[in-house]
Amino acid sequence: MKEETTVRDILENPLFEGMKVIAGENGLDRVVQSITVMDAPDPFSWTRGNEIVLCSGYIFTINPDQFANLVRQLEDEGMSALFLKLDRFIFDLPEDVKQVADELDFPIVNVPLHFAFVDVINPVLIQIIDHQSEALKLSQEINEKFSQIVINNHGTRVIIDTLSDFLNEDVLYYDMHFQQMYFSHYSSRKNQDLKKMALRDILDIRSHYKIGLNNETYGYVIFLGEDEFKVDNYASNVLAHVNTAIILDVQKKISSMQIKERHKNEFVQDLIMNNIKYKDEIKNRASIYGWELENTSICAMVADIDDFKEKYTKVESGSGVHKLETESKKILDACIDFMKRLYNDVIYVKFSDSIVFLIKQGDVKSTNINAYIKQSADELREAVTKKSKFTISVSYGDFKDDLMEISKSYEEAVIAIKISRIIHKGKSATVLYKELGVYGLLHNIYKDNDTIEFCKRNLDKLFEHDKAYNSELMKTLLFIIDNGWNLKNAATAMFVHYNTIKYRYKKICELLDSDLTDYETRLKLTLAVRIYQMLS
Repeated sequence: MKEETTVRDILENPLFEGMKVIAGENGLDRVVQSITVMDAPDPFSWTRGNEIVLCSGYIFTINPDQFANLVRQLEDEGMSALFLKLDRFIFDLPEDVKQVADELDFPIVNVPLHFAFVDVINPVLIQIIDHQSEALKLSQEINEKFSQIVINNHGTRVIIDTLSDFLNEDVLYYDMHFQQMYFSHYSSRKNQDLKKMALRDILDIRSHYKIGLNNETYGYVIFLGEDEFKVDNYASNVLAHVNTAIILDVQKKISSMQIKERHKNEFVQDLIMNNIKYKDEIKNRASIYGWELENTSICAMVADIDDFKEKYTKVESGSGVHKLETESKKILDACIDFMKRLYNDVIYVKFSDSIVFLIKQGDVKSTNINAYIKQSADELREAVTKKSKFTISVSYGDFKDDLMEISKSYEEAVIAIKISRIIHKGKSATVLYKELGVYGLLHNIYKDNDTIEFCKRNLDKLFEHDKAYNSELMKTLLFIIDNGWNLKNAATAMFVHYNTIKYRYKKICELLDSDLTDYETRLKLTLAVRIYQMLS
């Protein structure tokens, strides 16, 4: 149904039998919103456009030379048609007037003399109002239909099938939020080729209508009929309701997914934080999401963004914070996408600058588990580096057979990340807790009073000398140890002359009153330095 009344519709009214189009017949589809009477040559101050102008013809006897110009003015002012009574004041339509009306496709209609003005005005206004009322009723029916679909969670496919029925046109909806294609009814059978095409290529060859809100595009309704689909007022009304329905449907889906994701996160967070005290609770909550956590060993994997907190604390503006948070989300989402390609059902929880995955031993696609997970982590770190200016470090706790010990695997992974920062000097790395060796042992005792006293006893003299003389003996010792006690390599790493390192080395020996070539002395100082690094 058309939403608007046209000149053609008015002339088809049985009450207007005898009216005849005498010029501008190609303009009969002009929209009519009202009707007015013209009894002066300057009626335009009282017109609003899209009106039928009803005239006795008398004014044209006063200024016959202006008749054609007046028709042009009627066209310029957006009038719909001129209803003129011939055989009263004017008996023939001048040829120049007919020529102008035909040129402009501006309808001029002869109104028989027996029609009083009121006989034309009232039926026209009633017809317009009835048409508008019918159109409004149809619009309400369309709105109610799509609203019920959304309220009852019937989904996008039903929305598209209903749209197809309203328009009597096969359509495809390309959902950009979830990257899915919805064909109406049986149209997918006739358009298999479209499933293999990129969206931009489909839009190049098919008429389409954008679905969206403000500047955000949700997707496209694509018309699949053989002829090009023209969006008239009726179709535009239907599509406007579809636009609202799809946006609400998508937002409901997103909201539902966010709630489900939040509950998943809370469960995994409780699991790794040891907030669940009974194994049955773990089983029951895992079953809600279809996760089978029994009969397999599980380890925690942590992917942590390097130097993120340090950069976050240095940001001063709100826009800078937003950029960092956006970057963090992009990195963590990239980690999820990568892990989904490796494992069937990825279990994870996101934090501000890190993400924890639970890896089931049965899902590892290799008999050499340690080699596989290390290689996977290295590939993940490389993938993130290609997408971001940030890097990540990845660590694994040990595999645990008992569900109640998953939290311990997470603790081990966190320890491994922390120690990795020391071993690799803050650079991106992959670390397994089981391969930490002495670092894992030190981590268990480095905060004990005896351990701290051991560190001070062996290093305090160097700290005191550095403070008193602004020297770099402690820093030099760190470089010497990191370079396997090779002075030349330490000098190169510190960008100082070899003789400078030799002098500092000798000074360290004197202050500590020790022979640094002795194995036990070196072991003692190495442990003290590593404890110091962990404490700082």
